[in-house]
Amino acid sequence: MASTAQMAEQPIAPVAGVSSRKLLTHSLASLLDQALLSGLNFALGLILIRLASKESYGIYSQLYVAGIFASTVIEALITGPLTTIAPGKSEAERARLTTLLLRFQWQLSLALAILFGVASGAVANTTGIDTHPLWLAGAFAFYILANAQREYHRSISFIEARPRRVLFTDITYALGVVVGIGVLLLVGYLTVPAILLVLGLANVIGMWRTTDHHAAILPPADAQSQRLDYRAAVSAVMQRGRWALPGALVAWATNYSYLYLAAAILGVAASADLNASRLLLMPISLSVLAWSRVARPIVSRLFAARDWKHLDRLAWASVAAIEIVTIAYVVVLWLMLPWLQAHVLGSKYHGLEPMVLAWGGYFAINAARWIGSSWLTSNDQYKLLLISGIACLLIMLAASAIFIPLYGTWGAILALIVVEAFDLVLIWAIFLPLMRRKTV
Repeated sequence: MASTAQMAEQPIAPVAGVSSRKLLTHSLASLLDQALLSGLNFALGLILIRLASKESYGIYSQLYVAGIFASTVIEALITGPLTTIAPGKSEAERARLTTLLLRFQWQLSLALAILFGVASGAVANTTGIDTHPLWLAGAFAFYILANAQREYHRSISFIEARPRRVLFTDITYALGVVVGIGVLLLVGYLTVPAILLVLGLANVIGMWRTTDHHAAILPPADAQSQRLDYRAAVSAVMQRGRWALPGALVAWATNYSYLYLAAAILGVAASADLNASRLLLMPISLSVLAWSRVARPIVSRLFAARDWKHLDRLAWASVAAIEIVTIAYVVVLWLMLPWLQAHVLGSKYHGLEPMVLAWGGYFAINAARWIGSSWLTSNDQYKLLLISGIACLLIMLAASAIFIPLYGTWGAILALIVVEAFDLVLIWAIFLPLMRRKTV
């Protein structure tokens, strides 16, 4: 593995060659990709709300969040660190690394699939829900495994600066979902296990003809040498993953704890209002994620080259662009909300306008904070992110305990705004300057 000093000594021609036009083009492709996935998830949610029973939709929602948890583990242990490491390597080294880690990806995703599948089956059997436990467990395990593999290949495509290949993958995946759900609707079998099976099969279809460039041909080597290479590759990502995983799990708890607290204190209806109003703003979060997927490999190269001038320029341009997108989206959503309530959400979600504005403020702060977090991740600052995550979780729990009883659903959003504002100041005013002083 190349050391940080060795990476800093490499010529910066590849970094300097990254044009603003190329970054914009790739960001737009990634944004379109995330918009596709967001629209697909939103449409599936509406179908289930309107056509499935409340019990079925509740089960699906809980399993979907559990699937996010599994993806968070894999992202923290493999694809996140890989995105930091790979850009500083040659094309041949990068191909070898991603091929070696594909084996680790299969092992980890299979273990998580079995664990979550067994757990879901056990819960289904214990609670007596109207679903066969084995059928549910098998479908959920298959979904987690297939989704993990597709996400790995998507991550490699982003590392290789091929967002259009990612878009092709996800268009194929979306078509698979549409056809599969359409068949379930035609035969009248819209059950949770069937939906999970469709999503799993769509993940497999999405990887069709998009994995050929990932299968690097490794040079001939004896078994002992290959084992050593594999252990070295796993060690490289685990050095970062051991810090990234606790931070990612803490962040997951921070992002979802307010829903459980609101439901416990105010009832399920309050949680539904929060979910519905936040769902309308999720494209903002996905646009930030789209930017992050494209920019992080570039940021890693800039950090390796100590190119502070271009880093500062990219940081401020990114924050400005994301905030403009956020404001424009909130304005458009505000104007369309009466139509959405009449034709999409229904009367039970009437009166969400103030909450939409509150979520708009939250996402505006969240976007700027997320960019700062991406900067830290790109420079291997997982310890700082763990410290930040623990502090935010503690503040989240305290703020929710205070504000939700006082202000109801508004209190939940207020608690999130307080947490994001704290993290924004912590990252941009303290952690990023500290990181720069250490690396100068």
